[in-house]
Amino acid sequence: MLEGWDKMKEIDDFFGKPGEPVPVVDAADLKAMRAYGRELAARYPGVVGAIGLGVWKQICKPGADIAATAYRSSVLKMLEMEMCAAWTGGELSENAFKVAAKMDLKWMAVGVVYEGLPVNLEEFLAEVQREAA
Repeated sequence: MLEGWDKMKEIDDFFGKPGEPVPVVDAADLKAMRAYGRELAARYPGVVGAIGLGVWKQICKPGADIAATAYRSSVLKMLEMEMCAAWTGGELSENAFKVAAKMDLKWMAVGVVYEGLPVNLEEFLAEVQREAA
């Protein structure tokens, strides 16, 4: 076996099979990931790094699907960045986390360049509004 191949396989397995649905996760785990990421960014400004799986297992609830939670968290971050053009300041609502935790989402292939967001921003915002009602 090629050196490092087992690690690459592990990374590929972590992200899920492209085109398959991303499992629903707990909104509280999404919030916990976001809070921890912000804490690290505040503590180490300008530093870019990765957070190990073991750390996420401590941050999230026992049994959490870390891969799905991290994936949904990254999509939520993309949506938030897209919203910044029209929406400045403030925090994401509890409803935004609830919608992000359960919205229809499919795994994207690693190494493939996609155009646009993996979800429709307007549909996401409409669902957040419906969740608030």
